[in-house]
Amino acid sequence: MQTTSHIAVAVAALVFLSSCTAQQNTAPTLEELGGTYVQGFLGAVAMPKADDTGYGSPLAWGTSYAMMTLNLLYEATGDTQCLDKQLDFIGQIFTKRDCDLAAKYNDPDKYKDYQRSRVMKNWGTGAYSKGEYTCWAVHTGMILYPMAEFVRIVRAGGDATATYAQQVEQYVPLMEQAIKEYDSEWRDGPEAGQGYYLFPESTSSLSGKLLPLNQMNAPGRALFALHDITGKDEYKDKAEKLAAFTKSKLTHIEDGDYYVWAYWANPATAPPSSGEDVSHAAINAHFMYLAWEHGATFDNTDMARLTRTFTTGLYLGDGQFSSTVGGRKSNDKYTPQLTRWTFLARFDPAVEDYMLAYIGAHPQGQPGALGTVNAAMAYAYLLRARNLCQ
Repeated sequence: MQTTSHIAVAVAALVFLSSCTAQQNTAPTLEELGGTYVQGFLGAVAMPKADDTGYGSPLAWGTSYAMMTLNLLYEATGDTQCLDKQLDFIGQIFTKRDCDLAAKYNDPDKYKDYQRSRVMKNWGTGAYSKGEYTCWAVHTGMILYPMAEFVRIVRAGGDATATYAQQVEQYVPLMEQAIKEYDSEWRDGPEAGQGYYLFPESTSSLSGKLLPLNQMNAPGRALFALHDITGKDEYKDKAEKLAAFTKSKLTHIEDGDYYVWAYWANPATAPPSSGEDVSHAAINAHFMYLAWEHGATFDNTDMARLTRTFTTGLYLGDGQFSSTVGGRKSNDKYTPQLTRWTFLARFDPAVEDYMLAYIGAHPQGQPGALGTVNAAMAYAYLLRARNLCQ
């Protein structure tokens, strides 16, 4: 199923800087970025192995980004080895749900969600809840989005993806099962045309509270993608209401004409005292972009402002970025995640320039350097943006 690899051709044509010392403080070209990282990414990407505490956390905060990158690389390059790896991932992921593990080990109690008192058709974890096992909605959204996107890509690919078409269809009902597990935690409102997710009613201190924005909008991205592949209005309705709810939580900074927002879904009556960190905020930013693509709430003016959140509200100059939306301090723990904002290069080529400047200012082996997945994602997003602007 391997076509001529556009990636391999590009890599063979490149001679990248020979050492980290040579490239220090020198922004690579986009072609150099791809030549350095993409083949390493394709060779290293793999499923997490341990299931001692469930698969929710490693799949959501690791594998999902690799899966997004595989989709993006295929769209940007046409290399079908990305599709091969993606199909393998999906097949394995649908043997790792809590219901699958409970049956495999004949231990339903171990995989019962403590908040919902049942074994779910999702991916749980003991992380983030003091060892209590549960299925966070954000994890399900993170895992589902690239899988549903893969189905869309395969269906739209014609002869190039025909080999994969029948194989992916078996997974669509399983994706729907997973998202529907959170239907009882959905609420319409508070204004007409809006909607949001709550934490489930439970013994948890979070019981009945609104989810943080990113924890709503990770499922929101999956809802848009599920509507794309099923045509079901129930997914579109929720996604559009989430978009309207999210926009109501943004603060417009007139001096600079960009948006800021907080981690929690607080009223946007004034600029937040501390904007959301750039890692979690990337989920919200991408959800806004998908809403724009689907004609839901966000328009061209919103995209221009969101792009300036990156170029004005986050960029500090000289290859440095803030670690929080609208902040003025860098923190290398978070800033490598800025690659997940680079879809915004579609609206302003400065996004590419600033991201490459960041990479040049953070050479390998130094704090803030990109990992393989982040770098491959940046390459794919930026290349796709160039293709879309042609």
